[in-house]
Amino acid sequence: MDWIDEDGSSIRIIALTDSEDQGPHSTCILVKLWDIGNDISDRLFEVTGISVTRFSPNGQYLAVGRRSENVVELWNLEDGESTHRFPYPLDNISSLHFSPTSDCFMAAFKGSRHKCLWTLDTQEMTSFNLDVEDIPPAIIHSPNANRLFVRRDNTVEIWEVSMTGPNMIFKTEPLTTSKIWSICPSRDGHRLLVGSVDGTVRMRNMEDLGSSQPVIQDVTDRPEIIGFSPSGKMVATRSRRPDYVELRDTATWEVAGSMDIEEGHIEVAFSADDKRIAVLTRNCVTICDIMHPENRLSFDPWPKGKLVYERKAAFQTCNHLVICARLLDDSNEISGLLQVWKLKDHSECTSSLHINKYSNILLAPNGLTVIFIHPALCYSWNHETAQFDRIHFTDEAHLHGDSRAYSPDGKLFACCSYEDWDVRVWNTQTGQLCGTPITMPGMNEIALSPALSDRSLGDRLISVRCYPTITLFDVYTGHLYAQCWDPGWGMAFIGDGAKLASYRDNHPTRIDIVGLASKHQNAIHGYEPVPQDVEDGWVVGQDHELLFWVPLEHRKDLCLPHVEMIWGRSTKVDFSRFRYGSKWTECIDQGWLKELEESGKRMARLLE
Repeated sequence: MDWIDEDGSSIRIIALTDSEDQGPHSTCILVKLWDIGNDISDRLFEVTGISVTRFSPNGQYLAVGRRSENVVELWNLEDGESTHRFPYPLDNISSLHFSPTSDCFMAAFKGSRHKCLWTLDTQEMTSFNLDVEDIPPAIIHSPNANRLFVRRDNTVEIWEVSMTGPNMIFKTEPLTTSKIWSICPSRDGHRLLVGSVDGTVRMRNMEDLGSSQPVIQDVTDRPEIIGFSPSGKMVATRSRRPDYVELRDTATWEVAGSMDIEEGHIEVAFSADDKRIAVLTRNCVTICDIMHPENRLSFDPWPKGKLVYERKAAFQTCNHLVICARLLDDSNEISGLLQVWKLKDHSECTSSLHINKYSNILLAPNGLTVIFIHPALCYSWNHETAQFDRIHFTDEAHLHGDSRAYSPDGKLFACCSYEDWDVRVWNTQTGQLCGTPITMPGMNEIALSPALSDRSLGDRLISVRCYPTITLFDVYTGHLYAQCWDPGWGMAFIGDGAKLASYRDNHPTRIDIVGLASKHQNAIHGYEPVPQDVEDGWVVGQDHELLFWVPLEHRKDLCLPHVEMIWGRSTKVDFSRFRYGSKWTECIDQGWLKELEESGKRMARLLE
């Protein structure tokens, strides 16, 4: 999609294909207009032999660079007619760029510093050289001269381009120690936003170029979610300047405590009672009380002279801390280390286990099970001997896959197998499979619930994400429990399993928490497909009463409430004439019913 109008009612799309009659290196474009509200598409026009294209920001024009002749054509998107032709002196045009107000546009050329700029009101061209690899990132049109904004590594140059050529009028001082990623001037040219790789966004007043540059946003100071507590009432977040971990209440987002950490990747683990947290860095492990972060204990568990990465930790019910890590020595030999530490006033390692050549560590949240992948090795904690014993899982060959998860209490383990892409769930205490595998093509994430308090003892749910929906199944029976719309990426059951939390990688501070018990009323869920024991596409209500039936061809495309984006085919249900319960007779066509009655009377007379 290249352009959408201001009220969102229509879009224009360019499709580029190879044109056989023009040769293998000639490109054909087809421009179509879609009326979104009425689902109508119209073919506007087709152009062959082009190399580059660009829509104007106001949606009025399409600029087309011709391959066979040195000319840029401007096509009017209202009537699909070519309105202007702008010749240029060089071959190999590489890119086109409009000003935000669509008053002018510029062309850059491959392997050349040469640039051409045209103003649409006068159709005059200014040709000049500018030492940038491609087109300047921003143009502002003014009656007297056009301004170009050119970003360098950590400075911004402002040029004025007139018929006499370009003239640099200002160069900023280094705005940041980090590289400039993007710049964006306001449409009136009075302000300039500068975004850097380090996440800062600064604003400069163009009327006072020597003024200070206030930081209006600092992405690096935005907290990033790194772990939930078992109850779901607490979340650990990390800020990067300065480097520290904060503990926040998930209901209010208020900070309950914080602790400084060293730079680099970290892992966190909560105790089962939500009272302690362990933070693993590459140099040490720090354990502190959540409500009193000043009460802490630190120690270095890693062997000297080895690089430590892929660290995992979990508290056992006795509050012993289990630590797993991958180690790399000077000879590039990979080994694995598993330790159990007794934590009181001081730390003491009570058990240690070395594993060679594995690629992934899967440690249960309760610290009683650990699974290593490639090859699959499973260990369970023996309370009598205070050691990890080797155990065997049924179908161990299916334990390797990208998507895998423990239940919050560590008693179940789920994995989507590379062998057949089915999802299997194991009991970590016995190694036996729980129920039959679940087939979900396109699955990319799974999560297991705790034992559900509102269902039979021991019942569990497994949540399977196939973007953009989440489907929940009963672990033991495989029956469908619910399905909901989900635009996020990470997910986890919280509390007693009655809620499902999800968050997005590009919005790490936003958590969507959905109540599963009220799934029929929750705006995020909308209506759910019926359980598998009710067939033929019926959508049910809160008490599993039949609401309406969806034809087979529309079931996958039915839109749920609060849809953010529709791409491709969709089905929407109009409830404006909906009749429910005993009012179903109002749906009968009265004319048809009258004809049916008359037909019955005629048939009765014939029989008489």
